Amino acid sequence: MSRCLVPVLCVLLLLASSRALLAGPWPQPRGGWFLSTTATLVPDFGLHPVRTEQYVEYGLRPRLTLAGGFELSSRLERLDLFVRWHPRDLPWGMAWGLTGGLRYTPNYYITTRAVLGLDIGRGWDLYGGNAWIRGGVRLLSGTGFYGTELDTDLTLQTGWRSGRFMGIAGITLYRNRWGGLTRLRPALGVTFGTLTLVAEAVVPPGGEVEALRIGLWSDF
Repeated sequence: MSRCLVPVLCVLLLLASSRALLAGPWPQPRGGWFLSTTATLVPDFGLHPVRTEQYVEYGLRPRLTLAGGFELSSRLERLDLFVRWHPRDLPWGMAWGLTGGLRYTPNYYITTRAVLGLDIGRGWDLYGGNAWIRGGVRLLSGTGFYGTELDTDLTLQTGWRSGRFMGIAGITLYRNRWGGLTRLRPALGVTFGTLTLVAEAVVPPGGEVEALRIGLWSDF
């Protein structure tokens, strides 16, 4: 593979797993909204170093959540539309969700992909705050130059929130026909009223910070 393609593929893989902090096994309440806007700084690649992402969830029914989002640089990079169904909780307080939808990436060699996902997690009270642990897998299938391809996106995350402050530690592994990318994703958040400001670092194992993501979240 040409060396000039490597940065492009790395950026695409990074974007594909950039929503690790958002979707999960817990549904939105009926009529409830979650909105986020995020800026991603990618200092090493230089093609479109700053990207912005919008993400929204809406509780259509008590256990049915609609979600969508898009990502922009100087052009549209990605458009997502999903529905997430939450069956009854599992034993020991475990919650889970099943996701289905589509991803449109007009500048990638596979422009449209079907997405299937599974998320599972548990939350509990801890030291005066709320802690959680969750894991998720996404399967992305589409047809490109090389025929039908199947990518996998794995996420593992733990976090704790107390009062206005939140800390998160996560890891993602994205794998496609070119190989795999593993990234550590620590994040800190602070709440101001109904808004939460979140700073997330994207770090290769044993490496320097690859990108910094600054997000603003709102629940209502």
